[in-house]
Amino acid sequence: MSGDAGEALLNDAEKARSRRFVTAVLQQRFVAARSRVRALLGAYLGRDPRGLAFVENEFGKPRLADRPDVHFSLSHSQDRALLAVSEGLEIGADLEGVRSVDHLGLARRYFHRNEVAAIERHADPQQAFFRIWTLKEAVVKALGTGLLIPLDEFEVSIEAAQPRMVTPPPGASAAWWLYLAPGDYCRALAAPAEGEVGLIQRTV
Repeated sequence: MSGDAGEALLNDAEKARSRRFVTAVLQQRFVAARSRVRALLGAYLGRDPRGLAFVENEFGKPRLADRPDVHFSLSHSQDRALLAVSEGLEIGADLEGVRSVDHLGLARRYFHRNEVAAIERHADPQQAFFRIWTLKEAVVKALGTGLLIPLDEFEVSIEAAQPRMVTPPPGASAAWWLYLAPGDYCRALAAPAEGEVGLIQRTV
């Protein structure tokens, strides 16, 4: 949702924030993503999306002001976006378009040494990098602490069909549910939970 229809769902602070982006493309993406979040959350809760009020924690993670039990996480890459919504369970989502980057250099700088080794021996090191990257970003978003926790202080594994947490972030839950959908765009979800988590996927 973009243009006038999307902007009509935003509050004054969000409209002002959109105007601070330096290019029209970035502004349009912000309006589209934020209005879509409002529309989807409004539909989920059966409420007018224009009336939703958000608050942020000290690290900037948003939450509904009057529904602290409803958690959500938004990520966007180029012209695509991913929104995860959960009741009662903290959730983190990350979306990354697979592209040419210095994957080994970045991994060696930021990732756990075992993750670097897994990338080096993978048949497609670049794909492996983005799988691990999105999982780690989703974990950080679920914690809601930004990059306060260095990415090399916890370890995820992509060696089995189902990704898993090997070493959890310091001070975080020991049990994690991780979900990964690889491809041209890698999608990852993370939640501090034991066992399986029910997942409903929709394309809008």
